[in-house]
Amino acid sequence: MIRAAILRARAGRLSGYGTAAVAVLIWASYPVATRAAVTGAFAPQDLMLLRFGVGALLFLPYLALHSRAIRREAWLRGIPLSVFQGAGMAALVICGLQFAPASHAAALGPGFAPAWAVLLGFLLFARRPSARMIAGAALCAIGAITLARWSASLSDRSVLMGDAMFLAASALGSLYVLQMRSWGIGAVQGAAIITLYSALAVVAWHIGSVSGALGQVALLDLLWQVLWQGALIGCIALVAFNHAIARLGPERASTLVAVVPALSAVLGLLYLGEIPSNTEIAALLAISAGVSIGASRGHGGKPAASSAAAKRAACGLSRPG
Repeated sequence: MIRAAILRARAGRLSGYGTAAVAVLIWASYPVATRAAVTGAFAPQDLMLLRFGVGALLFLPYLALHSRAIRREAWLRGIPLSVFQGAGMAALVICGLQFAPASHAAALGPGFAPAWAVLLGFLLFARRPSARMIAGAALCAIGAITLARWSASLSDRSVLMGDAMFLAASALGSLYVLQMRSWGIGAVQGAAIITLYSALAVVAWHIGSVSGALGQVALLDLLWQVLWQGALIGCIALVAFNHAIARLGPERASTLVAVVPALSAVLGLLYLGEIPSNTEIAALLAISAGVSIGASRGHGGKPAASSAAAKRAACGLSRPG
């Protein structure tokens, strides 16, 4: 029985790493595809509609079949989660890509996630970080700060504004990772509820904006963005990442996803011609080093003292249901 339990635990970890790899590959390509779209024929609200509108349609059969089995708490908790990982975070990333390169979106988004996970996990969720987690988060933070300072030195300050949006999106994403684990919402269930709520908000935004750009976009470009925004990012990546959180834990899942910056920088160079400066390369190397340390064996977070639990309850963010 002990051997069987060990094998099940090992299989669970392997599946967590596998689904995390799927999310990494999709998220590394996403800033490049979105940067090309939002600086081209698509408005931000158009991409948001494709992302959550198509995703909601894909999840509708699941919701129709399982709506009665979904607890009332899950429906209510889906509201803040939709801000953390749904429409709120997506709006910041997509709008930020109008101003800053794809590599910045990956570095200051997923790249900074370990630092946010350590800080917010301790302050709001009573999770005491290990020494490896702190060291990895510190290096990621150094890389992110270096990148932001480089943007601030440019004559065009709009790049810095985009960077600020990416950092805010990363904070929301880390809150999502920590809260999902605390609340214990299932991977598919959480993704379906988040996508549905986000779609309702985005449809209202799109109707109010009356951009009309979608009707003028070439069919092939439209289908390409439907694939990226709706199917891959809006559905597959979210389910895969939720599964990785459940199998690996929130801190390790966030740390593994932080390998996205290096992949995204290479793709941005190949497909968008965005050549990183020496400072940007140094920042990416610092983030990659932080990822390697944080993801090393022995990484783990422990519950903090009971006084921190009182602080967590006062925040109203983490109440096990």
